Amino acid sequence: MMTENKKSTRDAFIDGLLSVGEGNRKIVTVAADSQSRYGSFVNLYRERSFNVGIAEQSMIGIAAGLALAGKIPVVTSYANFLTFRACEQIRVDIAGQNLNVKIVGTDTGFSSEWLGYTHMALEDVASIRSIPNVVIIDPADYNEAFAATRAAFEYKGPVYLRLRGRKKENLVYDRIQDFQIGRGNVLRKGKDAVVISSGGAVYDSLKAVDLLRQNGINAALIDMASIRPLDDELILNFVSKIKTVVTVEDHNIVGGLGSAVAELLSENTRDTTLLRLGVKDSFGTAGTDEMLKKKFMLDTDGIASGIRSFIENHR
Repeated sequence: MMTENKKSTRDAFIDGLLSVGEGNRKIVTVAADSQSRYGSFVNLYRERSFNVGIAEQSMIGIAAGLALAGKIPVVTSYANFLTFRACEQIRVDIAGQNLNVKIVGTDTGFSSEWLGYTHMALEDVASIRSIPNVVIIDPADYNEAFAATRAAFEYKGPVYLRLRGRKKENLVYDRIQDFQIGRGNVLRKGKDAVVISSGGAVYDSLKAVDLLRQNGINAALIDMASIRPLDDELILNFVSKIKTVVTVEDHNIVGGLGSAVAELLSENTRDTTLLRLGVKDSFGTAGTDEMLKKKFMLDTDGIASGIRSFIENHR
């Protein structure tokens, strides 16, 4: 159920980290001069908190060493710095050895706002999807991010957790009992199209689907926070009955959720039409989250308009 309360996914990660970190002394944090992203954990557990300065590549290497020593390290920074500046280290040091490291990228989508495209992570999922072994989770709101954080630490292996910035966001869920990696969540049932969304795009997708219902278009909506592994079974079950599919993401349509769904459909289905809504092979720019969603037609009205036009053109 959707509410109008607002909380940030970054706060959800901190709360989730504290909830699992208290009882598990193997959990350690490594920061690239970004210890504030761990909240009070660094003050409560100073002996388990390390700061390497603005050196993301070194941070990944140190985390790999800690994992080899039996610890469960978590690293965090701006998502674009992690997934591009330290991409080789993630690939070789962590994924190549399938180490139990949790990688938390923040300020994804448009949430870095006025910092512009240098800090705007719109290609981070594509980068990590190109690397084997790494689970990718893109939660929709505070409650899903809290549950996903706990699930990430329960999972043995590398996980990339995709979060937004400090800004508080609308909640999609009143609560989530647990989060299952590899499972999507059906938010709306429908017959005219199936909309698959993740992360910061889920709330606006939900509002768009509800808006379309007022205009006679009955679309289903799946929150696919688990981008890898994807919930193949759930998607293919829907597509066996509904041939119109739309993906929505606050990410470039190349390499992200839309690409993952396109790959699944192309290999397993026939006569399916797919629309990918997201940033269309371009960079982001400076502006508020609201301004940029509108610019890229990823606000409620833009998503609804895109889905409506696609359905009408394929009738």
